[in-house]
Amino acid sequence: MDIEFEDNQLALLETGEAANTSLPVAVIQSARQRLNIIRAAPDVRTMQNWKSLGLRARVGFATEHLVTVSSQWVMIVKFEEKNSAMTVVVKAMEEQLRGAA
Repeated sequence: MDIEFEDNQLALLETGEAANTSLPVAVIQSARQRLNIIRAAPDVRTMQNWKSLGLRARVGFATEHLVTVSSQWVMIVKFEEKNSAMTVVVKAMEEQLRGAA
């Protein structure tokens, strides 16, 4: 699959300037791994079957999905068909705050 970034700042994740994103180093490393896995996927169904990717629908947003990056961070993605090929558009990285137990 092809990957596009909605925000130029997020596109830095895969470059040597990833520190400019202000994301934690562990999140940047994990996001790079997830992007490589997404590129290797032949279709969306395969991505859904790979449980380690943590792909799930985003509640309240019909066209957006979440990819688990770490226990606290998710990558917000959207699937688009362009020229009969699927493209994954990375919209944002978001920290998921967990409630106290």
